[in-house]
Amino acid sequence: MERVFEYGEHWLVSRADTSNWHIYWCRPGTRRVERRSTGTSDLEDAKRVLVDFVDGRAAPPAIQPTNSPTRLTPPAASAHVPPTAAEAVPVLEVLTAYVERLRGRGSYEAARNALRAWVEFCTLHDVVYVHEMKLAVQEQFVAWRRHTHPRGIPLSNGTINRGLDVLRAALHDAWRRDQLTAFPHIRLIPKPPPRDVFLTREEVQRLLAACTETHLYRFVMIAAHTLQRPSAILNLRVEQVDLTWNRIDFLPSGNVQSNKRRPIVPITPTLRPVLEEAIRETQSGYVIEYDRRPVLKVKRAFQTAARRAGLPQATPGILRHTGATLLAAAGVPLREISGMLGHTTSRITEEVYAKRRPEFLAEAAGALDGLFAKRSPKISEC
Repeated sequence: MERVFEYGEHWLVSRADTSNWHIYWCRPGTRRVERRSTGTSDLEDAKRVLVDFVDGRAAPPAIQPTNSPTRLTPPAASAHVPPTAAEAVPVLEVLTAYVERLRGRGSYEAARNALRAWVEFCTLHDVVYVHEMKLAVQEQFVAWRRHTHPRGIPLSNGTINRGLDVLRAALHDAWRRDQLTAFPHIRLIPKPPPRDVFLTREEVQRLLAACTETHLYRFVMIAAHTLQRPSAILNLRVEQVDLTWNRIDFLPSGNVQSNKRRPIVPITPTLRPVLEEAIRETQSGYVIEYDRRPVLKVKRAFQTAARRAGLPQATPGILRHTGATLLAAAGVPLREISGMLGHTTSRITEEVYAKRRPEFLAEAAGALDGLFAKRSPKISEC
């Protein structure tokens, strides 16, 4: 968060969770930072609000919670006196700083959406400090978040867990940076079972035939032949494609592997001409581009093609699961499927895809059949 204007030991900051400028200052005699919203996204207006606030002529407007019909005034700092100075860290400051550090990464938008939910929740429920995030408050967040969908549809456990997971990651990040000495345990709610939805070979061919736009066709081809996540494919640059050694390194040069690993995978004979054409035609340096610029998202174009192909349930991420499922059904060793997916251990692959292999528990099923098969009654000889 960069300081853009200072006046009287107060300064203006632009935050990731809102378009409005915020006033920041240190509480006298401490190193703890306080903040208030200016209520405006215009920098010049925000400067005037800051000057008036410092000079005592006016107080800045209250924070307007996202999607909230009423304007609420945030609780006074004195209403939330922490038990120790070490715990006097505002939870929204920790969250905002963490989300800002994700800017430019694939997880940034999801984390920013989670931050918006936490800003609204903390404002509505008068939660200010990290130490207040006890289990009861977490349960309160889960109950509140469950019914925040604009169309009244209850949110799934997976969606709610994303918000809790961002909070947990932010607290760990602040602890590693010595900004926190301790923080409450963040407990996730039970995860939903994975959806076992995939396309057949014929459905993949129908989808490819429905991809009338070149960039979408290339995306689907790469996804089907490499089993990589959409973000890894859209971030793929031409220098990561090695036509000499016939392989693709999905981890950009200089980047460090994260939990969602980006492996090196071989180029199939069918995919190779698609990549060669993309490399010849690129103007941006990216394999997937449109109008000479890299493509950031394909969700809308993909959904249009999927509906045209009669596959309304298909999503860009389904191709990764489809490829792994069809490979398992074809008898490809799970360790090779694990390598294509970028799993650090084959255990994850086995849990999801072992059931698709032709020999899945075949020996056990044969033994049970031998033990309990219905036998024909003996016919007594005359």
